[in-house]
Parts: sequence; structure tokens; C-alpha cells
Amino acid sequence: MRLVIYVKLYLKKVSSRGQRLRAAVIGGGFAGLIFSLKLLKAGVSVTLYEEHGRVGYPPHCTGIVSERVMQIVGRPAWESAVSSYEGLRLVGGGRSLWVDVKGRIYKLERTRLEELMLEEAFSLGLRFEGRRVTSISREGRVEAGSSSGKFDIVVLAEGYGGSLRKDLSIGFSGAPLRGINAEYSNHLGLKEIQVIFDEKLAPGFFSWLVGAGDVVIAGLASPRPELLGPSLRVLEALFGLRERRRAYGGPVILGPPARELSAGVVHVVGDAGGMNKPLTGGGLYPNSLAAELAVRLYERGVELNEAMSRALEWVASKLRKQYLLSRLLLGSRSMGALVALASMLGWEKALRGVDYDEHEKIPLKALRNLTSLSS
Repeated sequence: MRLVIYVKLYLKKVSSRGQRLRAAVIGGGFAGLIFSLKLLKAGVSVTLYEEHGRVGYPPHCTGIVSERVMQIVGRPAWESAVSSYEGLRLVGGGRSLWVDVKGRIYKLERTRLEELMLEEAFSLGLRFEGRRVTSISREGRVEAGSSSGKFDIVVLAEGYGGSLRKDLSIGFSGAPLRGINAEYSNHLGLKEIQVIFDEKLAPGFFSWLVGAGDVVIAGLASPRPELLGPSLRVLEALFGLRERRRAYGGPVILGPPARELSAGVVHVVGDAGGMNKPLTGGGLYPNSLAAELAVRLYERGVELNEAMSRALEWVASKLRKQYLLSRLLLGSRSMGALVALASMLGWEKALRGVDYDEHEKIPLKALRNLTSLSS
């Protein structure tokens, strides 16, 4: 009986031509790597196209993820974790509010994470093409320099700055914020994550401090890149940050995700699809979830392209709900006042056990907590 099951699983992983399904993944950032890993583990042959000589570099985000993401990514995530936290502190209006989260939150060293993911992918048989893709077709033809190939599925993880998706009229086309992170000596002894709502520092968004061992990471985002440097210097002065070690940054995608994420056998993911949490801009959770779900559907017998389309749309629908919440909160430009009010009312217990990823569930969770406290 067990042998029959194994044979059926194998047969599902081959195409009508009697060969393993072939996937092209374009872009070696986190989104491209997590889809590569999940597809390889499902028995799909994967070719990764990455025009840069090194993955994960230069670093561009803080790398804060939930325990759920750690479990989906697996060994590379656990081995690149540098700190963990039970929650985070919201700061605004001269007061603070502690948010206790479900599970734990982890700070990852992003460059190491992606290097370890690539290493694991190689061990699973990944084929790596260090060249720039110049064109793709809805039918799965990929052109890269003088070479070309035909694939059963194409995962387009070209990042926000790519242009391949425009030729297919799919993917994210909105304007991102620009974010910056800077690392300092942790002479403050900070051991938590602080999210700071101050309209003078980050209009329509927030700034942050993350204590990670001997380093404090300070960051913020703005629709106006020219304000990042001056605002960062104000943040340094406010919190007495000194001994800056390095600074890095990039686009912060707040969504909503693109309405069209698939065209033929091409599926756009990551920043290129707007597959990011709208309250934070983080992309590791939605792309991990989509990759995991797509492979689960495929292993249950759903055709691979159909499985990918379903998974992306399901995750995108969650992100669209989160987008509405993010516009209500961040768009109001009064988050600092709301944090101060919630602190004065003693609402810390209302935010106990919230989900760091599924922001659309936070209002209902808070309401339930408040109801139980008043009964």
C-alpha cells in the first residue's frame, strides 16, 4: 500500500512528456528562494535566474518575522536568528503600550538567511543561472542573454524595480515608501522592539528601534526619500544613538497586492506582486505562506499552475483586508494619540496574544479581550 502511494506521488510530479515539471524562478531574493525551496522539495526541477553575484546583498530590511515564518522556512531561518522577543512596544503621544504576541518574534540576519536558503536549494538540486532575464512569455519561454528555455511554470520574483511583469500586464504598479535602517552600538541595553508613531519623524508611517544583542537597529520610512537622512538624525538625537556601524534600505511596499498576479504559466510574487503586509511592509510572511500553500495543493493533486494561482489569490485576499485596516490606522495620522489613549485606558490586556502576521484579525481579537475583561 505504501509503495502504491509513493508511485502515485511520483507520477503527479512528472509532466505529460514523462519528465519532471520544470520551473524557472526569476530573482534570488527571499521570495524567489522560498518558492525555489518549496518547489524543489515537491520534486519539481528548478532553475533560478539571478543577475547579481550574491544573494541577500546588499541588505535592505530589518528581518523581523513570526514563529510561523520560522517554521515554514525551516533550518535557514533558525540558523540565521540573532534575537527573539515575546512582543513589541508601541510608543506614541509620550506613552507606550506593550503588545504581547502569539508565539514569538524573531530578528533574522537577512544576508545569512538568504545565503543559507540558497545553500539548501543547491543541496536539493537547484540549477543556478547567474544572468539577467531579458524576456518571458505567458507560455513559459524565458530568454536570458543568448540562451532560452521553455518551462512548465515561471515564478517571477524580480523585485519592485524589475520591468518584466509590465510586458505581461501583471504585478504591482503602485508607489512604495522608501525605508532606511541603521545599526548602532547597543549602549542602551535595549532588548525589545519599539514601534514609534511620530508624524514629525515618519508621516503616515512609523519609525522603529530593535535591540539585537550588541546592536540597536533604528529605522523609518517615508514617501519622500530626501527626508530619510534628516529624520534618522532626529531619531539618533532623541534616543542617544551613537557609533553608527552601517546603513541600508530599499522600497517598503504597503500594497495592496496586485489584482492580476498570474498570466498563463507566469506568476508574480514578492515585492513585484505587492505581496507584503500593509501595516509593516514585510514580505517574508505572505510569500512563505503562499509558497507553502501552493505546494500543499500541488501535492494533493491540483495542477501546479492552478495551485500557484489559488495560493497567491488566497494570500492576496488576506492582504487586501489588512490593507483596509492599515489605511484606517496609518492613514488617520493619529496613531500616536491612539497609542497614548489606549495606554491611559489600560488596554494592554486587550492586545494580549495578537497575531503578528494576520493583522486583519487584530480588531476582533482586541474586542474579544476587552469583552472578557469587562464581564
